[in-house]
Amino acid sequence: MFKHLLFAVFALPFFLPASSAIAQDTKRSITDLGNNIYRFQDNMHYSVFIVGKQGLLMTDPISSDAATWLRKEIRQRFGDLPIKYVIYSHNHLDHVAGGEVFRDAGTLFIAHEKAAEDLKRNRAQTVIPTTTFSDRMEIDFEGRRIALQYYGPNNGAGNISMYVTDAKFLFVVDWIILKRLPFKEMYYYDFEGSIASLKQVLQVDFDKVAPGHSVVGTKNDVRENLAYLEDLRDAVLKGMNEGRTLEQMQREIKLPRYAAFANYEEWLPLNIKGAYEQLARVSGRYGQEK
Repeated sequence: MFKHLLFAVFALPFFLPASSAIAQDTKRSITDLGNNIYRFQDNMHYSVFIVGKQGLLMTDPISSDAATWLRKEIRQRFGDLPIKYVIYSHNHLDHVAGGEVFRDAGTLFIAHEKAAEDLKRNRAQTVIPTTTFSDRMEIDFEGRRIALQYYGPNNGAGNISMYVTDAKFLFVVDWIILKRLPFKEMYYYDFEGSIASLKQVLQVDFDKVAPGHSVVGTKNDVRENLAYLEDLRDAVLKGMNEGRTLEQMQREIKLPRYAAFANYEEWLPLNIKGAYEQLARVSGRYGQEK
């Protein structure tokens, strides 16, 4: 396990000129995280990019519309720098669609081999990465070491982390969610795999983390993310072993430690359902009453 990750600092987003205005129902912005690292918001989705002297390193394009908007804004702010690398976090199209917008002559598209295989098999409408890896890969981006790491199954196929050692900042999509409950029934999660991945990534020396769907935070926030999943699992397992039905558990399990998390009221019953279904399936408890 490597021990250094890309560092991000909180900073205020810079605002774009009126000529760059977009539809009122679309929220887009770019936030300067320091160290020439920037965070792009497209409604509830986030990616990051790094600006070098000779080029750019991009991550998830999110969609063709989002990538087109972002590329235009980058040109206005930094000039017409070529895109050297595009790194896909995993295989989900709500993050990696629109790769063609970032393709320049010589752009290297990189993903974990499982993500690339899935995108190719499903004929995904994006650039299919031709540079893949199985465990860990390092990139020298203008003298900065960018490390990509796979932790096993967690959310989607081939979901990886990205870090830059001189900044100690972590970029992870979907399987790290800070100050918010996981999405609804957690159907895209490998529940136990996510717990295992969180335990592994906490061994890495990062200071700040920018998730693909929630606020920027710290290692303590990631520990809290892990604690939520473990507490949810323990509460649901306890209920199952006591013979309680899913409906009873959805009424009775509260986990008040996390009541301040976003979507707590709406999604806790759905998280309980997702945990219940995964635990029953993995354990072969097909007769468990629902």
